[in-house]
Amino acid sequence: MPQSSSAASTPVTTLAVIAHGQLTAFERSATDAQYAPTMQDRVDLATVAGHSLDNFSRLAARIGELGEDTTAQMQHVQQAYSELRDRTAPHDWHESLMKGYVLDGIMHDFYRAVLTGLDEESRQVATAVLDDTRQAEYLRTRLAAAIEEDPSLSSRLALWGRKLVADSMGRGRRLIRRYHAAETQEAEAQMVQQAMTAHSRRMSALGLVA
Repeated sequence: MPQSSSAASTPVTTLAVIAHGQLTAFERSATDAQYAPTMQDRVDLATVAGHSLDNFSRLAARIGELGEDTTAQMQHVQQAYSELRDRTAPHDWHESLMKGYVLDGIMHDFYRAVLTGLDEESRQVATAVLDDTRQAEYLRTRLAAAIEEDPSLSSRLALWGRKLVADSMGRGRRLIRRYHAAETQEAEAQMVQQAMTAHSRRMSALGLVA
């Protein structure tokens, strides 16, 4: 049985955090597919879920190559992300889509900030996963269409997005500190500002104000 080592713990834990995010994205998209209002939405979300599961499998394979067990490694980070999931429980289908769009977008920006501690091959795997924009593109397109069809969604989803930002930014800051990704408070503030700027662009793509 593979044994954990201090040399492998940091890169493996980083990969496990990202893998946990992909598994969560798969679960959320699969659930959203079940409650989708149209058959096309159901098919599209099932496809999106499949992409997330494929990305999870790529990360799990790399963790295995490093001699570690993915399930055991994800268990170590489960509590923190379960708390975030519970604090950001959506009230309906559109809020669930918005959660994927906002929360995953922000967390991906922070994940990129902690890749510096990875070996080259692990960094390539993680970067390829984070560069996969298929979920984000679908959610942007679908949410924009929903807002156009029902303008009353605009204010509600904007408000929901602000709550998601508050919770995910807090989680992102803790991630930076855990992995010592920022050498100074100024560097941390810059990372947070960059994540917020990227989030504002994503919201603007929906016609919403961050």
